[in-house]
Amino acid sequence: MSAHLGHASPLSSVQCSAPAPLGWSALIRRVVTVVETRVQLQELDERMLRDIGLTRRDALTEAARAPWDVDPGGQPQRL
Repeated sequence: MSAHLGHASPLSSVQCSAPAPLGWSALIRRVVTVVETRVQLQELDERMLRDIGLTRRDALTEAARAPWDVDPGGQPQRL
């Protein structure tokens, strides 16, 4: 078997829409922000949760997710 390295592979023309990788400091800031936001979500009372269309169970489920569990744009996944 010989490898033909002189030509482009079929995947070389595929463009991805994934965001560029984050640097360490940006990644740490994003994780801290996600953790802080999820803690604040846990602290909302029933009226506030109702205002944003969530139940207590939704809030607790979101708060229990791993800090790195966010969509590619950096936002927590919708429930």
